[in-house]
Amino acid sequence: MRREWPQSASSYAQTVSDVVRSLDGVEAARRAEAKPGHRAEVVRPRLEALGALSLDPWGDEEESAAAALAVREAGRAVLPWPLVHVLSVPPPARDDCGGVHLVLGKCTALDHADVVANPAAVDLRDGRVFSVTVDRHRHAPLDPFGCDVRLAGRETGPPLDGAVEMHLLLDAFWVAGALAEAAELALRHARERRQFGVPIGRFGEIRWRIADLLLARDSLDELARYTWWLMQAGQAGRADLLALRVQMVESAQSVLAHTHQILGAMGLCEEHDLAVIDRHLQPVLRRPVGRMGSTALLTGRVRQDGFAALFPVPARPHR
Repeated sequence: MRREWPQSASSYAQTVSDVVRSLDGVEAARRAEAKPGHRAEVVRPRLEALGALSLDPWGDEEESAAAALAVREAGRAVLPWPLVHVLSVPPPARDDCGGVHLVLGKCTALDHADVVANPAAVDLRDGRVFSVTVDRHRHAPLDPFGCDVRLAGRETGPPLDGAVEMHLLLDAFWVAGALAEAAELALRHARERRQFGVPIGRFGEIRWRIADLLLARDSLDELARYTWWLMQAGQAGRADLLALRVQMVESAQSVLAHTHQILGAMGLCEEHDLAVIDRHLQPVLRRPVGRMGSTALLTGRVRQDGFAALFPVPARPHR
């Protein structure tokens, strides 16, 4: 695995970052909460102008890397548009499906389902594909763009082969971006906030929290990059993607817990960017399944397929 991203992909990511900043970063998420139409009226046109919505993450190395890094930059501001859902649709199916969601069994709510045309849902366990009917948008602090939905088995429509794996991969890049921004907020506060005449970052309590949150942030970054490389090489199995999801949830829990503690009461204030990032991450961390459910799925998949890790685990399917 080469650690360096292609130069063209890094340059494209910088362009995405500039556009996100022009939308005022996390402030765009606040505006979209207050006015849901802001997503389609303002955010989508800016992404379309960049060509971000037509990227092919299954494409060659440069385009695939550009898609992953674009998602990461959008995640830094929890940009209020379902970029992961859109890019997870295989390009041949995009004329008939505007976005794909992951579900596990019965599902009554999905995020951003009201802003994409002909959304579909794919069951994480058995790969069944469902059409999605949106009933209404329901605003909730921990599910800002959630919609009440009804699922129905889809008998026709383009195949969505590979959509589950790509969704799991891009989710990790999205969350990695958000955690990078949360870490920056905590580090800045530790440098600038002073108590007893010194920055609080010099206190042991703060130092060990910073060490732990940076380890969690970097762990997700490294595993996401490695899993992307496995997919490019055609070597990624479902267990690899589920392992990435487990790491994603664990890293998010660690980073968010430590950053809230570093910012103290300030981090619990609704107006602070960290609180917005935390709330807007909850749907991807909990839907279609949270930490325990993801671990259970990973365990079952490793038993079925084995796991080619540092210490390989052989398959032990039920007889």
